[in-house]
Amino acid sequence: MVPSLSSRGFDIRQDGLSEVAAWLPAVQDQLTDSLLVSAYDLHYGLLPDVHDFLTGNHWQTLYATPEVLIVDSGGYELGTSWDGSEVRRGERQPNAFSRTAYVAVVERLPTDQNIVLVTWDHVATASDRLSYKEQIEAASVLKRDNPRVLIDCLVKPQEGELYVNVDALAPEMNGLRSVDFIGLTEKELGDTLFDRALTLARLRAALDSRDISAPIHVFGALDPLFMRLYFDCGAEIFDGLTWLRYGLAGGRSVYREVSSLLDGDVHYSEPIRRARQQAEYLRGLRALQNELRSSLESKPAQGGVPVSAETVSTVIQNVLSKFA
Repeated sequence: MVPSLSSRGFDIRQDGLSEVAAWLPAVQDQLTDSLLVSAYDLHYGLLPDVHDFLTGNHWQTLYATPEVLIVDSGGYELGTSWDGSEVRRGERQPNAFSRTAYVAVVERLPTDQNIVLVTWDHVATASDRLSYKEQIEAASVLKRDNPRVLIDCLVKPQEGELYVNVDALAPEMNGLRSVDFIGLTEKELGDTLFDRALTLARLRAALDSRDISAPIHVFGALDPLFMRLYFDCGAEIFDGLTWLRYGLAGGRSVYREVSSLLDGDVHYSEPIRRARQQAEYLRGLRALQNELRSSLESKPAQGGVPVSAETVSTVIQNVLSKFA
């Protein structure tokens, strides 16, 4: 479960940093397992300590705290559509960010730190969509050129598709043996929540039938309910900004002020309350992570058995029953 940092959806302070920078010192001690940052934000210096991180002094920065650092390609920050977890709606004008800039950031990353590199999000720059074969080949090249890091192959819908098509991806799946993780954005799994769960279950079954054990990473799904659902459908890695935008109460993401009332944080000022909430959210996510991790041993693999709509419906009902 990977807390993410991103400038998208947050204001830029007078010092040029994203406002998310204000909360990092308060929660740094909780960011020990993993963290996701964007190559876009590193390129524009929108997060703290970026210069030191990219110039050899990374062990003195907050990015040295997490055991694993995931560097996203910057496609999320380039997106202009509204994200369902964002608090605000409205047009945004992201700065230009190209594949060349992405590669330049990659070349400056530390060589002695555990880093996962997400493949370039080609769709975000409005270029022609690549086929699944081309995407997987590009991931293999990135792995070849950067043997010191792990590669997270972000699978995007190919030309003519709105969502990832497991049947169309299947003939190219053997190529995924060369990558370490298989990523998909939540919104590109399907039109409905049910479709998204079904796509994940079918993808995991197809990978298992080919003895491909790479974990599935769902981008933008760091929410307790969604994580339980998608985990039961075969995903194992989740990231998102929800921990910065909402509170956590009773295993659900809620409006931040409601969370304050339920937690009894009614005598704290806004800055202190937000810092306390976000630190507590990270502790809650770690507890959920341990719970799901402990269930892996008893969780049977799909083994190539066809996944039915009825199976996914049962999974959904089982998740909801825990919160009835």
